[in-house]
Amino acid sequence: MALTAKLAAVRLLVSHLIVYAAVNGFIVALWVLLGGGDVETLRAIAEDPMTALDRNFWPIWPILGWGLLVVCQAAFAIPNALFGGRARKRRRKMAKGAAVAAKDIGSQVVGAIDSAHEGRMRRQERRGTTPVPSTPERRWVTVMFCDIAESTLHNERLGDDEWHRVLAHIRGVVRTALTQRGGTEVGTQGDGMLSRFESPADAVLCGIDIQSELGTAREASDFVPELRIGVHAGEAVSDDGDLIGRVINLASRVTDEATPGEILVTEPVADQLVGKLELEDKGLRPLKGLQQPRHLLAVKWSDVQT
Repeated sequence: MALTAKLAAVRLLVSHLIVYAAVNGFIVALWVLLGGGDVETLRAIAEDPMTALDRNFWPIWPILGWGLLVVCQAAFAIPNALFGGRARKRRRKMAKGAAVAAKDIGSQVVGAIDSAHEGRMRRQERRGTTPVPSTPERRWVTVMFCDIAESTLHNERLGDDEWHRVLAHIRGVVRTALTQRGGTEVGTQGDGMLSRFESPADAVLCGIDIQSELGTAREASDFVPELRIGVHAGEAVSDDGDLIGRVINLASRVTDEATPGEILVTEPVADQLVGKLELEDKGLRPLKGLQQPRHLLAVKWSDVQT
């Protein structure tokens, strides 16, 4: 296909040259017939083109003007025919290299997450921890919202296929932690996940498990994404496994306030963690869509053993 394009450009140039020569020959002949000069005059002009204006050789103007167009066309067609294939090969090679690099990064991230996950599972087995799945039905619930920081940047860097693979592994980490801490997945939205718990402590410990495992994976690969986690407790309506209520919106807004790698909780949650975990007061924060600011606290999870 590329060769056909090259041949078409060269054929077009040759056709243009033929028409150019034929038309110029007609113009010169017309000049001679109208008494502008004879063959000897033409020979003299050919030997010294600078005398064309002195001899009133008016065909010089269309010859030069049209000739400039022919030169421009030749400047495009000839280099493209000779070197265009190499440039296209270089572009294809660069695109292929970028795809391979994205796949390598994706494999690196997946490998790091898998390694960290297997390590934590082995530690849990040695402690004799038995997963206790729970499906709470109470109206008063604790909800945890997880969101991947800079997910658009990661998606652009890896491409859709590799990003989907990485996202699946991260969700696997979250779901395993939910099962171990008695949480229930409510749903996913984009790269975010919403879950519910019977107690605020279990929700926060689940968040610590997730952040700790991904933090370990990040030691092996800098490309492992960071999560923002928000936890809130309040009343909600349970409808066929789904949750409806302000508690959901508030948990999402709290997550928006968290920095990458941070776990933020509201005051109702913090009240249940006194003496169990160290918290950092983040003060009153205005939250989008809510009339009143909320008191938020960050969980210092880095030194907690899970």
